[in-house]
Amino acid sequence: MGLATGIGEGTCTPQPPWPHPYPLSKVQPPAANMQKLVSLLAAGLVLWSPLWGPPFELGRQAGARAASCLEGPAPPPAPQLGWSEVLLPAGAGGFGAVLELWFAEGQRYDYRTGRCAGNATCRHYTQLVWATAGQLGCGRHHCPGPRGPSEAFACAYSPGGNWEVAGTPILPYKQGPWCSLCTAGLSGCFKSWDHSGGLCEVPRNPCRMSCRNSGRLDMSSCQCTCPPGYTGRYCQVRCSGQCLHGRFRKEECSCLCDAGYGGAECGSESTSKASFRWDVGDPSSFTSFAFGQPDNQG
Repeated sequence: MGLATGIGEGTCTPQPPWPHPYPLSKVQPPAANMQKLVSLLAAGLVLWSPLWGPPFELGRQAGARAASCLEGPAPPPAPQLGWSEVLLPAGAGGFGAVLELWFAEGQRYDYRTGRCAGNATCRHYTQLVWATAGQLGCGRHHCPGPRGPSEAFACAYSPGGNWEVAGTPILPYKQGPWCSLCTAGLSGCFKSWDHSGGLCEVPRNPCRMSCRNSGRLDMSSCQCTCPPGYTGRYCQVRCSGQCLHGRFRKEECSCLCDAGYGGAECGSESTSKASFRWDVGDPSSFTSFAFGQPDNQG
């Protein structure tokens, strides 16, 4: 997951928050409907524009909360927004360490009951792995204090999690094979570098195919536009030669020879014009030869 981290005012550069492998694709039991997060991590307050979209708004709100050094009551939970925050000694770690700390709470979480073991706290974990929370914004701020400097971390999720019905906690995700219950709009399956797990995402290639030899894939038609000299469904066939006495058929990378000629390049005179017959018995007026380098993709 590529994230944007605020460095100074109004400057954003991609930065991964966690070391691989990607923790959300490592939950146990496996999640069938876990969404990939779209996130913004903000170092202090950064310049913000409504045109930047929801993750930047979450980052702005989280940055404002962190800038308060978490003084005063935390923002109330709401179906549209969920919060996690912590105050750590300065130098204890960055966003990655904080998110790993929250993820580690899962060791005390019992998926069967939806509750934490004993008096342990794991609401940070359940919010982090809430399947439908597709957007995350976090803020970080250096805070002075009587016991020494500290750093405030605050994260806002949308939509929020940790729901309960009649006092019974709702499970954060549905158990099942990875990506087996993704919605139609999130039918893609993001895999970590080691190809384990899986997170539902907007499909980057809904055609589930690629074009070879520098061909261009038209996502609307799921067809390849091949460069000169290549043909085939995946541009996998390289065409060579020329048709001396005939017409070149690009879609098949072959020559349609004139009557009386044959061979791969229609350069050989045929001894018989009726070199083969159709089932109806009519003599053919051409001979067709293919020349190319097809492979096992057709």
